[in-house]
Amino acid sequence: MFIDVYTDWCGPCKYLSNSVFIDQALGDYMNEHFVSIKVNGEDGQEIEGGERNEEGEGVKLIEEFSIDAYPTLLFLDPERKLLKKVVGAMEAEALIEKVKGVISPETTKLYQLNARFEKGERNKPFLIELFTEKINEEENTDVLMKEYLRLHPALNLEDKDDFMVFRLMEKDFKHPLVMAFLNEPEKYFELYGNLALEQLQSIFEELIESSKETRDIEAIDKGLDVLYPAIQVMAKDQDTTKEEIRASIVEYFNN
Repeated sequence: MFIDVYTDWCGPCKYLSNSVFIDQALGDYMNEHFVSIKVNGEDGQEIEGGERNEEGEGVKLIEEFSIDAYPTLLFLDPERKLLKKVVGAMEAEALIEKVKGVISPETTKLYQLNARFEKGERNKPFLIELFTEKINEEENTDVLMKEYLRLHPALNLEDKDDFMVFRLMEKDFKHPLVMAFLNEPEKYFELYGNLALEQLQSIFEELIESSKETRDIEAIDKGLDVLYPAIQVMAKDQDTTKEEIRASIVEYFNN
C-alpha cells in the first residue's frame, strides 16, 4: 500500500497532487505495485471543544508512523509493516527511483553499502559514504554512529567529515564537542557557513525542548549565556538581543 499523507495548507503537498502524481509513467508504475490512497494528516486531529478525535485516520497514521512533516509518503507491506517513509515533494522521476528501491531494495546504493558494512568494511571514506547515503534516505544512523565513534573517538571539528558526524550527535550544549564548537563560532562559521548555523540552531532547539516540560527558565538563562555569543556571530543579521530571545522562549513555554 502507498499512502500520501498531506494537509490542505501544505504547498509541497499540492505540488505533488497537481504536478507529480499526474505523471503517466509514475501512475502506471504505482498502479502496478501498490494500492494508493490519500489521507489528510489533520483528519481527526481536533473536534469541537479542542479535543482530539482518536478515531481519525490522520491521527492514527501520525502516531503509528511518527509523522511530523508534510507531505509524508508511506510504503507499507500487506501486514502494514513500514517499508519506507519519504518526507517532502520531488519530481516524478525521482519518486519512481524511490519506489523501485522499495520494490527491489537490493538494487539500491544504500542496500549495497549496508551489505558491505555487515561484512566488516570499516575504512573511514566508506563509513562517511554510508553516513551520507543514510542521511539522504532518512535512515537511522545510530548503529553506524556508535561504530564510527568507536573507531574515531576524537572527532576533529575542522575535518568536514567529522563535522558531519558531529551534526548528527546529541545537541546538549554541555557536551565537550558542543562547547568547543560554541567557543570558536567565528572559525566554524568561516569553515562551514550555513552548516554551522544549522548546527547552532539545532543546539538552541534542543535547549528549549529539554527545558520545556519543566519550564526551567534557569536552564534557559544558563544556556543563553553560552549560546548567545555564537548567535551574535552566526546570525548577526537578525539583530535580536538576548533578552528578546529569552522573552520569546518564556512566551513559548506559557502557550
